[in-house]
Amino acid sequence: MAQVMSATAIDSAQNLAGKSIFLEMGARLGVVELLMQGEPFDAEHVVRISGAKKYFIDSYLTALCKLGLATEGPHPGHYTGTAELSVAVNNCGYLLWALQSCAPLIEHPVQFANDLPGSIDTYVRNGEHVARTSKWMGATDFYPHAEKEILKANPKKIIDFGSGTCGLLIRLLEQLPHATAIGIDLSASACEKAWEIIKGKGLIQRIQVIHAPVESLTTDPSLLKDVDVIHAGFVFHDLNPTQSQVLPSLLAAIKAASPQAKLVIADAIPDDAPWENNAYSLAFTFLHTHFMDRKFPTEDGWRALLEKAGFSDVTISKPGLSGSRLIVGH
Repeated sequence: MAQVMSATAIDSAQNLAGKSIFLEMGARLGVVELLMQGEPFDAEHVVRISGAKKYFIDSYLTALCKLGLATEGPHPGHYTGTAELSVAVNNCGYLLWALQSCAPLIEHPVQFANDLPGSIDTYVRNGEHVARTSKWMGATDFYPHAEKEILKANPKKIIDFGSGTCGLLIRLLEQLPHATAIGIDLSASACEKAWEIIKGKGLIQRIQVIHAPVESLTTDPSLLKDVDVIHAGFVFHDLNPTQSQVLPSLLAAIKAASPQAKLVIADAIPDDAPWENNAYSLAFTFLHTHFMDRKFPTEDGWRALLEKAGFSDVTISKPGLSGSRLIVGH
């Protein structure tokens, strides 16, 4: 007998879909970034940065308040995010990554099945959207775990691979008043936004933003010198195509340039069983294997990669993200 979906599950699916629609619009309007920063703003601010008419922004912000994702205050006409916002961003990130970031892939399964190299070149994802939704998925499911691990080291200098708009680094430096940081990211627009936010936070003397591919550090590792903690949130698996040695080369460069550094990695392993409770992990692995030519190391594989590069005391734990692991090496 087919299992009937419970009313609670149906309600959750419908609410997740509805919130995803509003948050995706909000990302394009610049509203979600403002809400996540925690500083009050008004509708006129959104009009200036988005170009949308005020009546539309007023209606949109009212809808977010109805959903419990924003609240009006502390002054009339000003808005801030709620505690529920980060949870919604985290959960909606899964749906938006799966169905929008990966749309060019899942719309062409036959082409990828019959010509993987050609299809990878033809059906290209929007890198900025991938980066944003990947960041959203970690809002509560892995960034807090990595942040806690980094703070344990009380570092004076941190580098974040795939730093996006530098949200993690800003949070860390607000808790580490004597630390400095470097963010490196492939997205020019993310780096530009990061710089604007950093200036607004008064951290321009403490955070350096580099627009470059992470793998460029294998040939010029100067940025790694004297770094205490290196963080990579779902970056390293993209440096591990089936026929590539980029990841081992980068790990070796890190060890040579910063022999005392602590390495904090949040990344994927092959799909987690039982699969009925980890459907996302199974899909994530399938997409990377058959559509992106990526091969995830197992837990033992991650440990071997780090130990071969010279890292010791490698620990592996499971944060909230399905199929993910937090890997720490010293």
